[in-house]
Amino acid sequence: MRKRILKVLEAASVAVVMTCMIRQAVVFVELEQQEMKNTKSATNKPLDVIMHDEEQGNNSTIKLLETDIIYGRDWWEKPTVIEEYKLIFFTIPKVGCTEWKRIFRKMMGMNPWIPEMGRKGDVLIQNPRTNNLTTLSDYSLADAEMMMKDPEWTKAIFVREPKERLLSAFLNKFVQDKEYFRKKCCNRRRFPDLPEDELKHCNDKVGMTDIRYFLERTQNCQDYHWGLQSETLDEKWWPYINFVGYMHSLSEDARKLLKSLTSVNDGITAWERVGKTGWGKDGNGGFMQISHSAHATDANKKLLEYYNEESEAFVQEKWAKEWELPYYHFDKIQLF
Repeated sequence: MRKRILKVLEAASVAVVMTCMIRQAVVFVELEQQEMKNTKSATNKPLDVIMHDEEQGNNSTIKLLETDIIYGRDWWEKPTVIEEYKLIFFTIPKVGCTEWKRIFRKMMGMNPWIPEMGRKGDVLIQNPRTNNLTTLSDYSLADAEMMMKDPEWTKAIFVREPKERLLSAFLNKFVQDKEYFRKKCCNRRRFPDLPEDELKHCNDKVGMTDIRYFLERTQNCQDYHWGLQSETLDEKWWPYINFVGYMHSLSEDARKLLKSLTSVNDGITAWERVGKTGWGKDGNGGFMQISHSAHATDANKKLLEYYNEESEAFVQEKWAKEWELPYYHFDKIQLF
């Protein structure tokens, strides 16, 4: 009988101990949950954003300033913001920027073509004062910084092989649009110290197919059409770019980007709504859906037509940073 009583008491003691342990565990979990709740409330960030911050290093030390290139630059290639698709897009001249601005207008419910057609229409579509597109500098510094840091926002950019892009700038802004280069680089008001004979030589050269002169003259005559693509963003903001597309795979990359962008209003992708059709000569094609092979062949022929060994070496030296930035990559085209 005594043994039976001892067993009952022993079992009761174990039960009491177990109950206490369970209660302590429940209290601990509740306290831990409350602590996590308080932490989230204090940071106002979900866990995935905090993890993203840690991956970026010390995210809190990266601040958007009025003088930052992405915010304070006073030129036509300001980054476009489309809130419905949580998109910030950094356009670069000579990398399809006109067409991108057309589709951005369509994504925002506007006519992609401004009524003024031809060259004037292209100017109007580029100018932030006339294209009615929202840019990053339209937001406060705090809001713009938040969007740049938020991993739920797509920060996209398209880049182009440097030699090919420089050739495009040369043919467009030096050979064809002679007045553009003359006003930019052969202008007495812009270059008051340039000797008279050099100024005359510059004006005489414009329109000729001498790419070496163009490359040399642009060394002290900067312009976004032939400037470094790597300088489109401040170095501190490059790690936040989470989509890089390439001109040599434009069709595939443009389609991939638009399919990844989903409307916060109805869940429809940008590709389905504005990219799948309505483009091309007959208006039935997809946005930027061109033949890669034909483009690559034509580009290679043009490169060989205008470059020589000296001009190619000059580009590789003066635009070397284009191949060195770790955030995008080009297989170097070696012509000679």
